[in-house]
Amino acid sequence: MIDIGGSPFVDLLVPRLLPAILATALLGLLALMRGSVSLSGAAGGLVVGILLWLGGDWPVWLMLTVFFVSSSLLGIPGKRLRPKVEGKHQRGSRRSWQQVAANTAPMVIAALALPAAQISGSARVTQALLVAITAGFAAAASDTWAGEVGVLSSRQPRLLWGWTTVEAGQSGGVTMLGLLGALLGAATLASIGFLAGLTWPFVGLALACGFAASLLDSLLGATVQALYQDSSGQWTEKPFGTQGNAHLRVRGWGWMNNDVVNVLSVALSTLLAFAIALILT
Repeated sequence: MIDIGGSPFVDLLVPRLLPAILATALLGLLALMRGSVSLSGAAGGLVVGILLWLGGDWPVWLMLTVFFVSSSLLGIPGKRLRPKVEGKHQRGSRRSWQQVAANTAPMVIAALALPAAQISGSARVTQALLVAITAGFAAAASDTWAGEVGVLSSRQPRLLWGWTTVEAGQSGGVTMLGLLGALLGAATLASIGFLAGLTWPFVGLALACGFAASLLDSLLGATVQALYQDSSGQWTEKPFGTQGNAHLRVRGWGWMNNDVVNVLSVALSTLLAFAIALILT
């Protein structure tokens, strides 16, 4: 038998395991009861929540919680406006495991690297990883808040690329109200970085990277994200209709759906913040 007792990893991670499971399971159960996630989304969230707590302790887990809860609450005012739009999106209002992964995978990877950095005594890498995680959640919240707040705007959205007007809810469209929501979302999640021990300059770095990633998300949504046209001539993100009939692709690459755009923008925010934090430390 291999004796792992006294291992620094065991000493660091084991005390975090039980609270991680209990807190994340409770959050997932509440989300299921409210209808905010599908069963697969709840299972994916459970795995993500446990890994984030194990790697980054409760402040990192809190980022996930604030992101999810705030996004759900912000969706309430625009709920009556969403059914028509959600019918055109590839996924509906209930988060699936794919959506959970697209919004959190880069931060989970960074969180899993944290224990090794902490045990090795590398304060520089530890801080850079915490900045990266905070920036990733700032990016995810910035994009989500932009959509939830922007749908309430009385102004018609415009594409960042070409500045042409589009229908409300179409990927890539922005409004001034939505951009304000994006900035507030990034600021809210970045501020939790204080609880993880980040100083003002690094919280500001996370905010800036998160907001910039949200703009990149909109730019990708307006250019390379796949957009289709159904038989009635209406736009949709779904490549196929309910009867299995193929929709006409009018823009973007077929493999570039909303989940891919999300993971790319969040990953860029995470990597950029990590690199800059290393340089500044």
